[in-house]
Amino acid sequence: MEGFPESHPPPRGKKSWALFARVALAERPVSRLELVDELFAEANDPRGALRWCLADLRRALQDSELFRGDFLSLSRTGMTVDAWELIDGTLDTGQIGGYFLDGLTLRDSPGFETWLLLTRGHLRARSLEELRREALALLGAGQTERSSAVAGRAAALEPLDEDAQELFLRSLVADGRPGLAALHLASCEATFAREGLSLSPALRAAVRISDDRPRGRLQAGVVASSLLRSGSDAIDAGSVDAGIETLRRAAEEATISSDRQLHIDVLMTLGAALVHATRGFDGEGAIILHQAMALARNLRDDPRVAECLRELAFIDVQAGRHTSAERSIHEARILAAGSGDEALIAGVLAISGMNAADQGRHREAVAHLTRSARVAHEATRPRQEAWSLGVLARSLQLSSDPEESLAAADASIRLCERERWNAFLPWPQSWRANALLELDRHDEATDVAQKAFALACELGDPCWEGMAARSLALISLNTGDISSAQEWIDDARTRCNRIQDRYVWVSAYVDLANIQILSHRRSPVVESLASQLYADAIRFDLPEFARWALAYRA
Repeated sequence: MEGFPESHPPPRGKKSWALFARVALAERPVSRLELVDELFAEANDPRGALRWCLADLRRALQDSELFRGDFLSLSRTGMTVDAWELIDGTLDTGQIGGYFLDGLTLRDSPGFETWLLLTRGHLRARSLEELRREALALLGAGQTERSSAVAGRAAALEPLDEDAQELFLRSLVADGRPGLAALHLASCEATFAREGLSLSPALRAAVRISDDRPRGRLQAGVVASSLLRSGSDAIDAGSVDAGIETLRRAAEEATISSDRQLHIDVLMTLGAALVHATRGFDGEGAIILHQAMALARNLRDDPRVAECLRELAFIDVQAGRHTSAERSIHEARILAAGSGDEALIAGVLAISGMNAADQGRHREAVAHLTRSARVAHEATRPRQEAWSLGVLARSLQLSSDPEESLAAADASIRLCERERWNAFLPWPQSWRANALLELDRHDEATDVAQKAFALACELGDPCWEGMAARSLALISLNTGDISSAQEWIDDARTRCNRIQDRYVWVSAYVDLANIQILSHRRSPVVESLASQLYADAIRFDLPEFARWALAYRA
């Protein structure tokens, strides 16, 4: 953690470093009383120890006016702190890595140790997020050697993070080093096995090399165009695996064709299919979308760049990488507005609303999603309208407005049924059930939640299954059947967490319901589960869940 002038010695002791970090990274001014309790409670003269450390920091920072008053804060004006830059996304990726306050342990300060543990987790997640973003951009631009180096640093930073390992493997394969990729995959398998974990199909597929099948006499562009239609039709008909394999072959043919627009079409279709039509392959989908975006930028095709950015933001929101998502949304919003394409504008607004909602900013989310639904309606995009209304129902529900939430969910359901869009239908059905439960209409809530769960299981979607099972759990809780409630919520947790690239907001929402049910049973594990939820909320930037977790801990 940097921020001290090179011409002056750094702080003299661990407590001074700890104090600087605690104040520098606080979201609000910290009182001296809080700092005494956290850092100096065991000292003979706690307030005197705090004053000594503050004087030490003023000396190191060469500013006698710092840290005055009862509430302490640190202005960013005229000072550079690497942790600030990492959080803001402005730190050069070459400086990312290492361990926050490496070697610092204060066993006599348990309050600070808890803060430090959570802050290290948050900064580690931000480090992975920034390295991933840089590696994907390099890979999409064809700079495979540099991408491998950056992705390798991310993989070393978090050996059990499948997303980081997959990106490293795919970078190695793209750089023409499949042998090294195979060795790293074996190393991953051993590391995971030691922790009782197994590798996902997506991670194993990352070392796959394209087929060198004999090519026919038709031009590559003609073959790619035909395969694009066939793959898309197969996915629409429900043959997802076959459709994606066909689209992969289309991408191989499009790569050697001279039709750049067709190449972009194929990559965008494949990338979107990997993200939406199947689960567990978001990592590969992100790489494909970055490749499509790089081609679109070269052709100055702003609408397609915006569409790629929208899809990439969706991936990041689901993974809890909200800073990266906001960057993509910001650029997509500018490009979409410049294009005048109302359907594209509606799509970008929808992801912006989703990102705000995941972070608990529901008033902002309601504004974005309401506008998105209206613009989609005017552009005759019923599926986008249904999606925006379904996500709107969530923010209205969490803003304590069940009547309006019910209306939005019903409108989304009607559109899904009219369009025969079963793939999304369980989401608004689950929120309709939640709203009905809030309105004490238990029988209706049970009926719609059961329908949502049945359809979600038929679709095999972990998120939808988890949401519907959660609704059924809380319905059981509210009708007094606590045993059934626990069974449903245990099932919900298993279902929504069974894939590596799960939707972290849904996972946290299910965990919150589990804590709620266990608290009714007066279970002794509530406090530890609330602490884990708080840690996850800090790591994935879910402030709403951090507040809920603290309430249950209290």
